Amino acid sequence: METDSNIITELLTPDELAKFLSISRATVYRLVEKRLIPFYKIRGSLRFEKSDILDYLKKSRVESVENNI
Repeated sequence: METDSNIITELLTPDELAKFLSISRATVYRLVEKRLIPFYKIRGSLRFEKSDILDYLKKSRVESVENNI
């Protein structure tokens, strides 16, 4: 699927996203409700671009603390 500015690589359903992130489907809908992850709404069905989810994960990453013991 192509858009004007980029090429959409892969769209995931809410169930696929839940499995991909190892979270519940309810948590996926909570993330959508709070607008924490980008999504498409196609005829009432939610879809998530995999690259958007990977970007979300990168932004959510917490770096480790190095201990010099």
